[in-house]
Amino acid sequence: MRFFKIKTLAILLTLVSGPVWADEATESRAAKLSNLAQTGLQSLEWGLLLETEGYYARVDGANESDLVMATVEFKLEAAVTEWLRGNVGLLWEQYSREDDNVDEAFITLGASESIPFYLVAGRFYQPVGNFESAFISDPLTLELMEMNRAAGMVGFANNWIDLNAGAFNGDTKAGVGAGEGGDAILSDFFASAAVTPADFVSVGAYWLSDMMETYNYGQLGDQIATEPGYEKVGGAGVFANVYLGPFTLNAEFASALDDYALADGRYRPAAFNVEGSARLTDQIRMGLKYEASNDLYAAYDQALLKFGEKFPGRAYGAVVAYEFHENAAVGVEYLRVEELDEDARGDVFTIQLALEI
Repeated sequence: MRFFKIKTLAILLTLVSGPVWADEATESRAAKLSNLAQTGLQSLEWGLLLETEGYYARVDGANESDLVMATVEFKLEAAVTEWLRGNVGLLWEQYSREDDNVDEAFITLGASESIPFYLVAGRFYQPVGNFESAFISDPLTLELMEMNRAAGMVGFANNWIDLNAGAFNGDTKAGVGAGEGGDAILSDFFASAAVTPADFVSVGAYWLSDMMETYNYGQLGDQIATEPGYEKVGGAGVFANVYLGPFTLNAEFASALDDYALADGRYRPAAFNVEGSARLTDQIRMGLKYEASNDLYAAYDQALLKFGEKFPGRAYGAVVAYEFHENAAVGVEYLRVEELDEDARGDVFTIQLALEI
């Protein structure tokens, strides 16, 4: 009888106190979530970039001009802890990025002072290129190598070195490794290394397993991969940036590692860009550049088996920018472009009004 009373009392205590303990556990979880959300909100960093551009081009006697909203970009970063961060980037560009506006969406683990190793997963710009430039127009190296894909990347970084490697499932499928229907798992790879031995210099190199997976050639890769003779070709590049007081020197070279042997010939896409810029005053900056490309195109005609819309084989010019506010600037750029389709050449003037917060 005594055992029964004790057992009954225990059950009654459990029934009475159970909800209390449950409430305490719920409150504890809610408090943790609240603290986590508060930490995330306090760590939020955001940025806004607006660029409006007008240009006038005269190429082989033909005139062209336009006024465009070149860039509407919004970026947001939330650091839940020192070693856990999330990034979202939205991008809208007139004529070129009006539909696909999610530019970046990725999670980073590590990459902190206490944890130099890192993992990045999601959609982000792969580090196959440096592309530092003082000009309004993108350098030809960017037109050749820029990538923005859903991928996974691991690496190690500290104050003077950044090493990484990653993989993604590419769109261009041909030859060994392509499954039925053209699908493959983690079919392409990339790697890069950047070294900053001193505050005034940074150098680096990068590698990509298939040049047809870059942003420019990604539009053409599926078409070219079906042509007789196509084989996968990797690409690589090197860069150096030197900062000497008000002067900056940027140099970059990137190229396919072999020829694409297609029906109408052999192609080896390549580009380089050399720039020198100087901050003349706190508000005025100017720069000079010389760049060139080989077999760099933006279109491919499957009927004619021929590339088209050639980027300049050679271009050079100058830019001047005036920062009339700490968040706003106006710039004027002139470029002489040569060796276009059918050896066309001409002049391009661009003016840009930019606001960055």
